[in-house]
Amino acid sequence: MTGASGSLGQELVKGLKERLPNAILLVPSRAELDLGSHESVNKYVSVQKPTHVFHLAAKVFGIAGHKEHPAASLIENTLIDHSIFSALLEFPPTWVYYSSTVAAYGYPYKSMPLIESDWLIGNPHESEMGYAFSKRHSLSYLEMLHSINGTKFVYGLSTNLFGSRDRFLEGRGHVVVSLLEKAARIHKSRAPLEVWGEGTASRDFLSTKAATGLLIDLIDKHVGIVNIASGQEISIREIANKIAEEFELEGGIRFVGINQGIMSRVCSTKKLEQFSPTVSEIDSKKDLWHEIKNYKENRLPKQS
Repeated sequence: MTGASGSLGQELVKGLKERLPNAILLVPSRAELDLGSHESVNKYVSVQKPTHVFHLAAKVFGIAGHKEHPAASLIENTLIDHSIFSALLEFPPTWVYYSSTVAAYGYPYKSMPLIESDWLIGNPHESEMGYAFSKRHSLSYLEMLHSINGTKFVYGLSTNLFGSRDRFLEGRGHVVVSLLEKAARIHKSRAPLEVWGEGTASRDFLSTKAATGLLIDLIDKHVGIVNIASGQEISIREIANKIAEEFELEGGIRFVGINQGIMSRVCSTKKLEQFSPTVSEIDSKKDLWHEIKNYKENRLPKQS
């Protein structure tokens, strides 16, 4: 597994150990494996010869970062994927999961909810173009692995993820953890919770714990391109209101009107349901509200 130290990676490691206790799990650290180095990756894969691969690693800049540094995002992510797939083509596994993104969908969207057959129609949204194009390119490696070696693969178009192991990166983090961290910083003041955009944007959210269950269900299945999503849409305003309520923010919320991005994005889960019926049991709003409550309890000092 690459990207095992990330939010999804940590949850997936935990889930794999619970559901597949006899599996030999390889989770190399950065010190053990330089993903940007073809030589480093090739040497590691040639020795370990993994039968199954979860490729989760990516250089993620966040909404503002992808918009400000599209070329860097394109180049750095392309180099990582090239190193990984060059080695896998030489030492082919039986199954690969590749973590892509719904940002790779062509925009304006042909349909809503997003359907996998439409994802290459048009260019990605300009705010995510560099990152999205690097992810699109990696499908060719997977198709070649399947064509030449019969490797089964899942090309997962991941929706907006959230989870307790997410990281806060000022101006570059995922929306949920960024809002939670801001709320924690100001909760004793009367400052408002500043939220990018106008609050009208909405997204399909999925917890990393729920995503882990889906990904484990997909092991050894040749699925091809599929949305990894909940199919449930939640507005940024609703999330901000819930955070302000939970943190008892006296200053309320202030929308600052920048980096609004795409107004609405929700995914179809019809194809995913064919391979992982548990997707119908997911309640993303319940999971998200639970995460907000948990974050507050663990982040803020306990009151005597």
